[in-house]
Amino acid sequence: MEVPIPDKLFYLQDVEVHKMYTVFFVLCLLFCVTVTFISNSYCMDTKCNYTRTLRCDILANCSGLKQKEILLINKNVTCIDLSKNRLYNVNRAAFYGFKNLTFIDLSRNVLKNIEEGAFSDLENLNYLDISFNINLGLAVLPNVTFGLNQTNIKVFKFEQITCPGGRSNILRRHHLINLDNTLITELSIASNRIEMFDPCVIFNLPKTIKKLSIAENRLIVGKYVLEYYLLTGVEIINASLRNTPARFIDSLSRCEENVDAFTCTSKTYDYSCQKNLSLSSMHHNGLISVSIPQNLQIVYANSSKLYTRVTKFQLKKNNLREIYFQNNVIHSWIGPIQGVENITILDMSKNFCSKLSNDIAEHLTGLLKLKLAENSLGSKFQFDMNGKILRNLRRLQHLDISFNRIQALPFLFMKNLCSLVYLDISHNLISDWNMKMGHMKKLSVLNLSQNRLGTISKQGMEELNKLFAVGNLSVDLKDNRLMCTCDNLDFLEWMLKYKAHFKNYKTYNCSNARQNSFQFHDLHVSVEKLKKDCKSYTAYYILVSITLSSLLSLVICIALYRNRWKIRYLRYTLLQNRRSGYLRLQTSSDNRFLYDAFVSYTSKDREFVIKDMIQNLEQVNGFQLLIRDRSFIPGESKSLQIVRSIQESRKTVCIVSKRYLKSAWRDYELNMARVEGVEARNTLRYVILILLPEVYSGGYPKKISDFLKKNCFIEYPDDPAGYEEFWQNLSDRLRECLHE
Repeated sequence: MEVPIPDKLFYLQDVEVHKMYTVFFVLCLLFCVTVTFISNSYCMDTKCNYTRTLRCDILANCSGLKQKEILLINKNVTCIDLSKNRLYNVNRAAFYGFKNLTFIDLSRNVLKNIEEGAFSDLENLNYLDISFNINLGLAVLPNVTFGLNQTNIKVFKFEQITCPGGRSNILRRHHLINLDNTLITELSIASNRIEMFDPCVIFNLPKTIKKLSIAENRLIVGKYVLEYYLLTGVEIINASLRNTPARFIDSLSRCEENVDAFTCTSKTYDYSCQKNLSLSSMHHNGLISVSIPQNLQIVYANSSKLYTRVTKFQLKKNNLREIYFQNNVIHSWIGPIQGVENITILDMSKNFCSKLSNDIAEHLTGLLKLKLAENSLGSKFQFDMNGKILRNLRRLQHLDISFNRIQALPFLFMKNLCSLVYLDISHNLISDWNMKMGHMKKLSVLNLSQNRLGTISKQGMEELNKLFAVGNLSVDLKDNRLMCTCDNLDFLEWMLKYKAHFKNYKTYNCSNARQNSFQFHDLHVSVEKLKKDCKSYTAYYILVSITLSSLLSLVICIALYRNRWKIRYLRYTLLQNRRSGYLRLQTSSDNRFLYDAFVSYTSKDREFVIKDMIQNLEQVNGFQLLIRDRSFIPGESKSLQIVRSIQESRKTVCIVSKRYLKSAWRDYELNMARVEGVEARNTLRYVILILLPEVYSGGYPKKISDFLKKNCFIEYPDDPAGYEEFWQNLSDRLRECLHE
């Protein structure tokens, strides 16, 4: 008989089984985590990438694996890249047993400590980089360099092993003393806030150094500068980016570099090297002579905040080839500089230079590449009419004078640049291109973009034609002010003919109203359309020109005719003043006139003047008359004497007869009197016309109408009974003038 089992008992059994499964699952999970941790901690070698390169037989590339320790790595490797990890410490045994190791890169970790002699057992080591470990500080250098003289070290880099912000550092003698007996060829100490070098630091550096980088430091001028020439083996010096500030956020980052506890005294090391420093710079006949390392070939000092000017000096015997001084403030280039015949590359861009002497490049005879962009040399270039500045650069191949505010270049500015291959004059203010270029047979690039060119002169096109014929010259005229007009048709046709020589010509634009109708991407069609439009307007232009010229000529003729007497009067007046020094008096006094009246008459009326006028006016009334038959000087210009007589007489009396009105000379006298009244006396009433009966009996002539309107006449009576009254009236008119 079976005993029934209660339901509660089955429930308890299920609970126990469930607990067992839960415990088993937790144990499995803990086991997996433990295995994963152990794998990550002790089997990192499985993540390193082993490759073979030209430099390394076996390269263990462990970069960027976030390692905190140097763990199981195959000891047969020749190169180890441990950059971009989280390494904090390198102890004495870290690389023990790596007999074949030649290359170690520990850059960009968080290293704080490197034990003394950590690399001393690596006899084959030739490359060591501990850069960008900002917590190390210069204080760690004695530990790092300890024993390196027992290795085959060739390249040592410790760039930015100090905090980005902070007080300036001094590179002390003890920092690098362990390098004295090494054969280093490349040393990089960039970005370490170094302001000065202790005496003899540079002096004691290995003479085998060929490449030295002191870039991105805070170096100031000191006596240590004179030690550079003792680095007899150095070929490249990089002193660029001086005083470049760190990013603000980097300066505030948490950084605690090791403090240098070493106390240096004058007795610690020998500083006798400074005794001969004066030999590196001397004055001879007023010329500064400077010594530089004898094998130095390349100098980088760009973006170093140099504020100075280039004066006359001499470099002693040297092998200098390339100089990069761009992006400073070397504002005046005076020179000349001697000892620079071997330089092939010179970059002086971005130096705010505005002063340049004609002799600055006199000794740069070996120059191949010259960059002067982004200065203010335009005013100096445009007045160099004979090409003196560049006269000795016959080997120059590359010239960059862009961004110099150049408005024009003289025709002979580059007359000696026969080896030029590349010429950049872009981003200037050039509006006309006319320069001698036919001798530049090797020129392949001419960059004239970003200027103000509307066209190229006929002579300029002829010079470029010579180059198009002998080479594959490429001309860039992009972003200029090209004129697409009838006046510029010759240039556009020339451009169409040689379009293969214009770089990206399809992107060019017109600067005038035709920019929508003239399209460079379809240059042939646009030129033909413009030719047609210009041809249809030619006849119109000719007709308009002729019409305007005729109208202008007519207006001028009318003006000359209407003012002919005034012009003649002014001409004779000026001529008289110039010849005799006569100056017309501008006073209103009666004493300014020499005569009371000038008498104008024809030869037919001479008897009337001599018998009647002289008797009644001079003898009876005392008037002083100017009569040509009595007063004119023989041989002198009659025209001048007439004008002078009118100007010297208070009144002009004209005996008007029919013959008088027909006489050319009398007409001249009458019109000169008229102009005198209008221009000088502001009245015509000083003229008195004596009208003879033969004139007024038939009506008054139009020639004297303006005098008649002003009541400037007296009629001579045809009856002798009226003679007495006539002479009395005439005398009164003359006396009236005396008191005007």
